Amino acid sequence: MSARTSNLPEADVIVDSAPSTGRFNMAMDAALLALGEQCERSVVRIYQWSEPTVTLGYFQNGTSSEESPFPQLPCVRRLTGGGAILHDRELTYSCVVPAFHRVRSNPSELYEIVHRAIIDVLIRCGAACCLRQEFSPTPGTTVSRSALMTPALAEPFLCFLRSNSNDIVHSSGIKIVGSAQRRRRGVTLQHGSILLAASSLTSALPGLCELSPSFKPARFQTELPAAIAGSLSDRWKLRDYSGQELEMANSLME
Repeated sequence: MSARTSNLPEADVIVDSAPSTGRFNMAMDAALLALGEQCERSVVRIYQWSEPTVTLGYFQNGTSSEESPFPQLPCVRRLTGGGAILHDRELTYSCVVPAFHRVRSNPSELYEIVHRAIIDVLIRCGAACCLRQEFSPTPGTTVSRSALMTPALAEPFLCFLRSNSNDIVHSSGIKIVGSAQRRRRGVTLQHGSILLAASSLTSALPGLCELSPSFKPARFQTELPAAIAGSLSDRWKLRDYSGQELEMANSLME
């Protein structure tokens, strides 16, 4: 047992067997956060989307300069802040940690813990990447404009055109993973989007398959749940949704 994970709550891992709608995906994350106040375990969830869907950040509006460029797509609001995300050819994770988890004293630590676990899997699966705060272009590398953007500049509508030190970037400097948090009574929800491939709707935003031709998406999807769970606890198990979780998510959808 490592010092990093000892004395931490056990974790449950839920891997959705099929893609779901945006309304269900966001309602389930909200339900897991609400039920986290009654739970003594962390919960990790891996899921996908049944159709291209836009999620808006909690504080983001859809009018004026931030009007969605995808009016034809389903749109749902997230509990977390940040820019809009077009969920299409991606894998999404969420994790909820209880109030007595050690990250409560420094919730931003959760970004680094989970993102480093994701980076380890990405590297094993053929995609060179790192945290943005550790990114340093190699001589001769052409860095995209989006890789150089800072929060001080005007914020674009899409999250993946924004910059944060906690982002995971490819060795080219292009953002491939972005995450956000919401906290309630000490319980922390963190969820994030992992761009597996470029969407036909945002071809200017490449994914891992375009950036690293040797990337193995099937292996990545298989190894990701254990990697995230292992970053939060040394004891975890797979399970399905509970009746209470499904009931609350359905209620929130209505």
